[in-house]
Amino acid sequence: GTFTIRRVMEDDPDRFFAAKHADVWLPDLRRLLNDRLLAHLEREVGGSAPSDSLLLVKEPNGSQSADVIMRAQPTARLLFLLRDGRDVVDSELASFAVGGWQERSFAHMRGIGEAERLDFVVRSAYQWLWRTEVVESAFAAHRGPKHMLRYEELLREPERRLGELFGWLGVPLERSDVAAVVDRHAFERLPHRGADRQYRFATPGAWRDNLRADERCAVEEILRPKLRELGYD
Repeated sequence: GTFTIRRVMEDDPDRFFAAKHADVWLPDLRRLLNDRLLAHLEREVGGSAPSDSLLLVKEPNGSQSADVIMRAQPTARLLFLLRDGRDVVDSELASFAVGGWQERSFAHMRGIGEAERLDFVVRSAYQWLWRTEVVESAFAAHRGPKHMLRYEELLREPERRLGELFGWLGVPLERSDVAAVVDRHAFERLPHRGADRQYRFATPGAWRDNLRADERCAVEEILRPKLRELGYD
């Protein structure tokens, strides 16, 4: 199955976000988003929002609706942060496992047990695949400013890639300022680092050591075509 049922059934007129009725819901969705984001600038940042304010929305778990969000924001910037899906699955498994940081952070959370690992890995792999495909679609269709940044490239060349990102955002920084930002946010300076913490390794390819043989095989089988298409080994 797929949790992107909205896309599968977008031609069904009984669905709220039916394509047939987009002329009705899309303008109001745009208005809702703009009003809510403006309120955040005014109430949380303080005072009236200046016209040149730059508001960044981090939306990893809502990326399955990137196509709808960006249709409602046709002139907004779209930043596509891409990461090797195998490392994403490894990271999610560690965060949701028994004793992981998710279980420690949320009172209602029950960690994934040993017998549940493989099933979780399979579902997580499909989730990454579907979300990535939706963001790819949104990125291809978006007519406003857009930029793709690979997690692995950012780690390998942080100053160069971050400098390019600031320039794309319209706030170019001097090289010394970019270097200072990179140093301030270096992995070694982050709190709560470690294998069972929110900040684990910052090491691409760690999935090879952390996932079990059957888990590696399952992830590879699900993701290999898409990873190959995206240029991952």
